[in-house]
Amino acid sequence: MKLTLAIVVGLIALVAALAYALRLRRVRSEAAPFERPSHAPLDALLGEHVRAGGVDYDGLARDGRLDRYVATLATWGPESAPGDFPTEASRLAYSINAYNALVLFAVKRAWPIRAVHDVRGLLEPKAGFGFFWAQLFRLDGRWINLYDLEHDVLRGGFEDARIHAAIVCASGSCPTLSAEAYLPDTLDAQLDDAMRDFTSNPRHVRVDDATERIALSAIYDWFGEDFEAEARRRGAGESVLDAIAHFADERTRASLRRARAAGYTVVYRDYDWSVNLPHDDGA
Repeated sequence: MKLTLAIVVGLIALVAALAYALRLRRVRSEAAPFERPSHAPLDALLGEHVRAGGVDYDGLARDGRLDRYVATLATWGPESAPGDFPTEASRLAYSINAYNALVLFAVKRAWPIRAVHDVRGLLEPKAGFGFFWAQLFRLDGRWINLYDLEHDVLRGGFEDARIHAAIVCASGSCPTLSAEAYLPDTLDAQLDDAMRDFTSNPRHVRVDDATERIALSAIYDWFGEDFEAEARRRGAGESVLDAIAHFADERTRASLRRARAAGYTVVYRDYDWSVNLPHDDGA
């Protein structure tokens, strides 16, 4: 019986490995890169296509600037051009912009789709595999997928939970995508603004008096350790709710104080993976 179980487990692992190998594909932009590398093209196209809390993907699909910016990122970055990225802020801004741009590029290539999970292959070991793991993008002289860019480069390289409010995976439950590129000189203020929106928006943090619950985005569950560490760094406390209260607007802080004092239960919302089209900011 044990031998049979081991064989079954081994076969499952083999199938998963084969599925991973079969779904890996290298994604290039066929556009020529910009002659002068900068984040200005991303800033311009975000300003044009990001509105009402979402993205106009129909318009983005016709915009060649995104392809050219992605082509620029392929050979420009902290590793290939270290002189352009002398500070941690410059490197973090680059990585955030790269993640957001590659997500937009991936959606554009597959457009029209209803959800990022629609990007699939013949085999799919887990939901979202085709979008986050199997697509390899050329970035700063190497191939990388979106999962590794988020977890190894961003989370692994920078101790700042505000990153989770700034990177957007093109889905309805994601934080609001900024309508401007992140820049080294303004990065700290931009991250504060992103975090303030993420902690104050009722789509992500909501006190429900009828059910006596504090309903949070699943992101606060998935990356709870990051937010707890951020609360400690800020001297705000030890918990995810402490981190949220530190950045949230006064209305949200007051609601959280009241709910916590009354012993409301914390629950995490189901994640909406449908593409982040423009919407109102209701809960």
